Amino acid sequence: MSTTAARSTRHRRPPIRFRDEHGRECLKVPLDRFGRKYATATERGYQAVQEAGATGAWYLNSNGHGGSYVRTHAGETLLMPARIIAGAKARSVVRYVNGDPLDLRPENIILQRGAAKRADAVIVADSVTADQDGEW
Repeated sequence: MSTTAARSTRHRRPPIRFRDEHGRECLKVPLDRFGRKYATATERGYQAVQEAGATGAWYLNSNGHGGSYVRTHAGETLLMPARIIAGAKARSVVRYVNGDPLDLRPENIILQRGAAKRADAVIVADSVTADQDGEW
């Protein structure tokens, strides 16, 4: 197991299940080992991130400009679960309708044309395929 993978699983708390105001199965995904910060995602969104190969712990990561965003790892690749949940392609930017980057439910994530250079779900799929083909 790599150092990054060991670090991301060492103190992971399990997500907390709940029903949101729309009656959907959702999860509060811990972002720290102390249980002070959580991201909210539908169960379907959380599963999409896991199925894309991103099995590391979710955590807050600063963007360097005063904002923080939810991140996770797929192997050594740093990903944004919001981009995977929204199906963001290259050249699309994730925006949060209510301004809360911890709310990763579909109605809070919109995509706009912008400067993003990557498509996280594609990066994960390519990495998983290469790994399964033994090209690492």
